[in-house]
Amino acid sequence: MIARVVFALFVLLALLGDARIFLFIMNRVVFGSHRHERSPWHFLMYAAPPVLFVLTALFWIVGRWFDRPNEAPLLASVGATWLIIAAAVGGYWILDRIRVNVFGVPPLVGIRTLPSEVQKTHAINVAYDLEVTRHEIFIDDLPEALDGYRIAFLTDTHVAPIVPRRFYDEIVSEVSRFDPHVILLGGDFVTWHRHIPLLANFIANFRARDGIFAVLGNHDYWAGADDVIAAMNAYGVRFLTNTSVALPLPVVGVAEIYRGNPDVDRAFANVDPNGPCIGISHHPDVIDLLDGRRIDLLLCGHTHGGQIRFPFFGAVVVPSRHEADYAAGFHRAGNVLMYVSRGIGSIPPIRILCRPEIATFVLRSGHRTP
Repeated sequence: MIARVVFALFVLLALLGDARIFLFIMNRVVFGSHRHERSPWHFLMYAAPPVLFVLTALFWIVGRWFDRPNEAPLLASVGATWLIIAAAVGGYWILDRIRVNVFGVPPLVGIRTLPSEVQKTHAINVAYDLEVTRHEIFIDDLPEALDGYRIAFLTDTHVAPIVPRRFYDEIVSEVSRFDPHVILLGGDFVTWHRHIPLLANFIANFRARDGIFAVLGNHDYWAGADDVIAAMNAYGVRFLTNTSVALPLPVVGVAEIYRGNPDVDRAFANVDPNGPCIGISHHPDVIDLLDGRRIDLLLCGHTHGGQIRFPFFGAVVVPSRHEADYAAGFHRAGNVLMYVSRGIGSIPPIRILCRPEIATFVLRSGHRTP
């Protein structure tokens, strides 16, 4: 009896392990690192489930060992091996989620996150339940004159005709209320080429005293990068593709890591390596290319925060080599403080436990180090 209970627990863990293995394949291989809209590994989306199903079906033969130990020994051995592997993966996933949910993520030095000013609703689909997140970033050598410098960051708008106009109006209103010195845009402005004319719905109404700067996202490349750039240039948006701009402090833009042609050396060519610096790039995996460079605030998007989150498990579909580790929020790696925004749009327009976000930042002088 005890053996059967243990076997049942192993099967439950193995089923979780199967799910985790499939998500690993989807996040890191199928969605995470391809230049073209259709990944060369796209077939794994359809090949992996039947393979996992066949391996999992062998658990039935393993279960029959209790009554018929000599039946199909080869298949039973394969099934038992996969049971142990998948159960180990599932068990690790459970333990890791317990760690995250119970202990959380250690706080990072030099950041103060303030309560959101936009109250959430209690809808299941929160695709239009906008949140304005507020953060203060402390930089040791920030000039006193820049203390209080305000940055608004918007990304992954995925402008589409099905989105209510009032949602775009709310975005413009919240950005205007924040009164940013500079607006930074993180790419994926549209999903398809036919939606480019719709950018006027809200881009034309943004205002910032030091300008509006942007990088392209993967969907912009696929929809037509030149046409996206031309449409947004018409409304005063300047693109930073592997280049920088000398505002009161430098802002560096690095091309999208997988679909663009990122050139970090070129992007930082005119930037003091020892001075404060702000960066933007669409995909958070760009952090792996920076090779020790200093960026006091690197702003990225792409992940949509996972878009659909689950209680306990959180974000499970996150197209990144780092998967859910870089789904959203602050991360520090070496000399880089990165913030990954949940973005504004969604494909399809469904968000669960993952509200769309305008991220706002106020730079503060001093006290970054403990």
